[in-house]
Amino acid sequence: MDPDAPIDVPPTLLQDPGADLLSSPWPAAIALALAAGVVVLAVRSARRKGGRSRRRRVLVASGWGTVSAVVLVFALAFGVNAWVGYFPSVATLTRWVDDKVRAPATDFPKTAVLAPSGEPAVAAVKRVTTEDRGYPFLAAVPSSTPKVPDTGAWVYLPPGYDKPGNTARYPVLYVLHGAPGSAADWFAGGRIDYLLDTLIAAGSIPPVIVVSPDLNAGAERLDDEPLDVPGGPQLETFVTHDVVTWADTNFRTVADADHRVVAGMSSGGLASLLYGLHHPDLFGAVVSIMPYTTPYTAGVVADPAARARNTPLDVIASRGGATAQKIFLGQGDGEPTAEATQIRDALRAQGQTTTLRVYPGLAHNWTTARTIMPYGLVWAARQLEWTTP
Repeated sequence: MDPDAPIDVPPTLLQDPGADLLSSPWPAAIALALAAGVVVLAVRSARRKGGRSRRRRVLVASGWGTVSAVVLVFALAFGVNAWVGYFPSVATLTRWVDDKVRAPATDFPKTAVLAPSGEPAVAAVKRVTTEDRGYPFLAAVPSSTPKVPDTGAWVYLPPGYDKPGNTARYPVLYVLHGAPGSAADWFAGGRIDYLLDTLIAAGSIPPVIVVSPDLNAGAERLDDEPLDVPGGPQLETFVTHDVVTWADTNFRTVADADHRVVAGMSSGGLASLLYGLHHPDLFGAVVSIMPYTTPYTAGVVADPAARARNTPLDVIASRGGATAQKIFLGQGDGEPTAEATQIRDALRAQGQTTTLRVYPGLAHNWTTARTIMPYGLVWAARQLEWTTP
């Protein structure tokens, strides 16, 4: 199958998917207009001396100035969001602030997955997936990995997952956020649930489960790549061991490499590529969005062995040859493509099934991530020959 063949996605995804008024320039424009109005009122108020004392006039002017500054900050925030695309809709904003851990969906305890102890691994809750819509929720993932605490992961169960009597098993997509970031990113900025509902309804891909783990190794959002850091958090180990095992235990997955894809954007794009290269027996395909060739995390850069292990071109050069894995590289033309091209060429020189897609008018932001992801998923599903369960 030609890896460079055209990729078709549903027409509704050809524009920025899942966006509404929040991602448009209008909120910033309205906020700027309000700020201008506040300034005008402040000037008029300052000119009305009347019976006010000088101190009173200063306090009033200060109050108006504070209001104007606050409105300007909101205008700036709306403007930045319109460019970055992190909150494309009001619904995504609610995902970002939602920190309520929920159990996987089922209302038939007899069919609940059992833990090794023989007890139900999850509590029974009301079924929530429908025939045309999946269910996103935040779950808790236990950790057995050094310097990585128990953490949260956003999960998407596909349409029909909770249909009474359904025993089908599904492929799993593991998505990695950028840095700084959180588990909610692919469900906020990435709108992954909307993308998958649309792709599945169109028949572009079969139903798939999504797991998006938090990769900060703690409560603070770090600007480090999610790698195994010497003396620090072992995040690759956490994902490839704890997260994958947890998903296979708690959900009806097809637990083999041909039905697992690891994907990510920016530092998550680097990590997804490395996880895949290191574990071709675990992930049948990689969707790496905005990848690059050199890690920047201080603890990795300072250690020669760790640096080599986390430098894609070194990893590719040091391995014996191509694997059966399928690798999709994607980015926008708003940033240089030299590094992604180097990765593609190094992989192809070994005979690896690889494609690089560069899409016009896209920069290094979440608009790019959620625009490219559908192409990567359709490509991976086609290359892995996924079929509807």
